[in-house]
Amino acid sequence: MINTRDKIDNTDAIRTQLVNMVNSSGRIAVEDTRPSEVRRQEETAQYQDKENKKQLENELRELSKKLNDEMKRVGTDLNFSYNENIPGLKVTVKESNSEKVIREIPSKEAIELMKRMREVIGVIFDKQG
Repeated sequence: MINTRDKIDNTDAIRTQLVNMVNSSGRIAVEDTRPSEVRRQEETAQYQDKENKKQLENELRELSKKLNDEMKRVGTDLNFSYNENIPGLKVTVKESNSEKVIREIPSKEAIELMKRMREVIGVIFDKQG
């Protein structure tokens, strides 16, 4: 026959065990069940994407330098530059006798809008992930 004291001790032990399980549940690492070959291929693809992006960025920077040199040679006031916020080339049209900017393509507003849209999309994906 189980007495009241044994029931209380048993209940306390179960409660303590449950509390410990709940507290440690957030620390349990989720095991990646994908085959190692698939994980390796995904990691390789991600690395290649980063490298391709860096290479494209460098090519665009080099292209903008060449275009600027050519524009100086023909005497026009067009300036090409790489913009990391879009990422891509930006064209600036200036007055011929001054540094006054006539037009920027894309405009500062469009660049800021694209930057904010990327931030919002990033927040959405972070919350979904």
